[in-house]
Amino acid sequence: MASMFEQRRSSIRAKLPTMNFALVILLTTPLLSQQPSSANAPAEQQVTPGVAVDSARKTVDLPGYDSTGQNEGGTLGGYEVRQTWELGGRVANPSGNRGMWDSYVNLDSGPRLLEQSLDMHSANHTGFLFDDLTFANFGYGGDPNNVTRLQIQKGTLYNFQGNLRRDKNFFDYDLLANPLNPSTSNPNRPVLDSPHLYATTRRMSDLNLNLFDQAPVRIRFGYGHYINDGGAFSTVHQGTEGLLFQPTRNTSDNYQAGVSFRILPRTSLNYDQFYTHYKNDSSWQLAGLPFTLANGAAVDLGLPFNTVAGQPCATPIVAGGVANPACNGYFSYTRFSPIRNSYPVEQLSFQSAYFHAVDMSGRASYSGSDSDRPNYLENFNGLITRTGGRAYQQTGPAKSRRVNTTADFATTVHVTDRFRIVDTFRFSNFRIPGSWLLSENDLFGANLLSTPNTYNPATCPAPFTAAACPQHTASSGPDVIQSTINNFLGQDSKINTFELEYDFTKRISAHLGYRYQRRDINVRLSYVQVGTFYPNRNTRGGCTQVANNICTLTTVLADDNDFTEINGHSGLFGLSARPTNNFRISFETELYSADNTFTRIVPRQFQDYRLRATYKPKDWINFGSAIVIREGRNNVSDVGHLDHNRSYGFTASVTPNEKFSLDLNYDYNDVFSRTNICFVTTPSPPVSISCGGSPFAAELSFYTETAHSGGGGLLFRPIPRVTTGIAYTITSSVGSTLILNPNAPTGPLSYNYHLPQATLAIDLNKHLTYKTGWNFYDYNEKSDPGPTAPRNFRGNVFTLSMRYSM
Repeated sequence: MASMFEQRRSSIRAKLPTMNFALVILLTTPLLSQQPSSANAPAEQQVTPGVAVDSARKTVDLPGYDSTGQNEGGTLGGYEVRQTWELGGRVANPSGNRGMWDSYVNLDSGPRLLEQSLDMHSANHTGFLFDDLTFANFGYGGDPNNVTRLQIQKGTLYNFQGNLRRDKNFFDYDLLANPLNPSTSNPNRPVLDSPHLYATTRRMSDLNLNLFDQAPVRIRFGYGHYINDGGAFSTVHQGTEGLLFQPTRNTSDNYQAGVSFRILPRTSLNYDQFYTHYKNDSSWQLAGLPFTLANGAAVDLGLPFNTVAGQPCATPIVAGGVANPACNGYFSYTRFSPIRNSYPVEQLSFQSAYFHAVDMSGRASYSGSDSDRPNYLENFNGLITRTGGRAYQQTGPAKSRRVNTTADFATTVHVTDRFRIVDTFRFSNFRIPGSWLLSENDLFGANLLSTPNTYNPATCPAPFTAAACPQHTASSGPDVIQSTINNFLGQDSKINTFELEYDFTKRISAHLGYRYQRRDINVRLSYVQVGTFYPNRNTRGGCTQVANNICTLTTVLADDNDFTEINGHSGLFGLSARPTNNFRISFETELYSADNTFTRIVPRQFQDYRLRATYKPKDWINFGSAIVIREGRNNVSDVGHLDHNRSYGFTASVTPNEKFSLDLNYDYNDVFSRTNICFVTTPSPPVSISCGGSPFAAELSFYTETAHSGGGGLLFRPIPRVTTGIAYTITSSVGSTLILNPNAPTGPLSYNYHLPQATLAIDLNKHLTYKTGWNFYDYNEKSDPGPTAPRNFRGNVFTLSMRYSM
């Protein structure tokens, strides 16, 4: 099984396109005479990291030093020009679980364009086509994240921004959707990779144009194009869990046009239209056929192998090493489900301080989006032993519509210089009706070696025992199904927040408020099925309407109309103080209580406390701390839900001079929840409470985890031309949860993740800098891996580069 997954993963990687390093150089070189270094600030303010930066690290990087902004630059055609090139490469040597390395780090060896930037700035704003131009690139050549940014501005006439991004996403956490096959199974077939592994690439393009930024009438346009494609795996359950290969392609096009009016003093009126068109062309197919029947036919017996529990059957392999034809299995499976969505949105908003002592803002939006699945097709060929199903085909169009209306209005009344009244109202209403016309045709057989027969009165006469008759069992479903499914989900929400704000002094202020929330949630489900039962056993399933040996049964499988009303009340309080110029502290709290919930894990009551403080005894010393505590509960007798999320953290930064800086941080996080849950478990634990009969049992589901995260970074410049840095970050967690499967490890609940790094930058001259960086990744889980591959990994990544700036 491991080699099968590894081959698929390698083939997926081979299909994921990567930009050739030489091509990047060829494409960007002609632009050197045209472009700057950051998309957000003029050239004279540019600051970029001066030590090796790993864009894929999931931790705080070492502080850098000003580089691009200190470039002397030059002049060209009336422009101040600054540019930077950083070319190099990475050397990576990971060990351990490669799937986890790619999921967390995803860095490989090879050449890189680590940074390329160009700034052009017209100091007197007399440029011909533009006054400011910024062009920047990084990550090309093999990193999982590539970015190109372009910004062009001409005074207040126009501002254009363009972004091209590519993210390569790989995920293979082998506990996800893993059947955790026990070693006692015969044969023993561990699943060493996640059956829901994916390797996709997301390409994102954004273009935005603003015209007349300071004029009374301002216009803006936007366009975004997003593609997410690649390979993935999934599963489907038809008697057993079949592994599916899932070629994935999702495309989205976003359009925006808007206009703003600044005609009245201190007032802005804005109108925007948005439109999004989304396409999903993903498909599914059986990933492989690793077994063989006695007749030579290839078959897949599924991922779960627990023969003690009869999965996929008690004896999946029989004499001769062939598959048991009485097992659940697949010959083939395909599913194609193209989806087309359209999302038009209109929005009107305003902000105004026109009236003395009154600030107002508001927004109203409306959208009527449609989702259409016109051509659904699902085919199965195999055996479902529970019903004797040998093959089926499902077809039928589906569609839904979402009508969404939102409105917000906020006003602040300055009663005095110290006293303010603030009121905010938010209205939201959405309605989602949907329908599916489902058609299904089923064929039945005794085992995988049998030939499923269609019903033909000429070859299957009474008493319906001929070999050409369908091979039904007492538990077989209808031969033909026509279903009409209509769903509806709607919510009407109103939230009003009223607050009083008062400044006791210039250093002490407080606010006191009340929030009321009303939610009306409506869920309707109508599911009507017309089943046609052919002989033999044409009266199975309780069918009684027999005509010409064919029985028809109309069943209302669901006709529900659930309405939930929730009224929530919150008390709000906050206090902010600045006892000295160097010390600030603030506290906020919300106490919430509701009379109902929509799901069991949502608290009826919660308390939210937030305390923040900063202290700056010297200009070069900064301390900060934060405490965030959230307590929730839903103490209805059959729910018994409790939860909390508590976080305590601090930061410290010391920068006495430009030669030395030190940063420290620490965070402690405590997460807990418990809820009475009705689980499906066979057999039930010895001491358990039934909830609805077998195989359901009520258990107190709990989740608890405490995590410590800490780190520090030191930047040191021993001599003017040399910059060195070291840093270290660690995350350590311990947790537990209710585990009903004895083969399941605690996995990601208890682990250590070490992330040390070091950097060195040497200025060879005023234009050229040599840089090197070292990153180490060490992930270790504290529990046994379970019946899967260990998820631990470690690896070094060295980054070497030369940086040229002018």
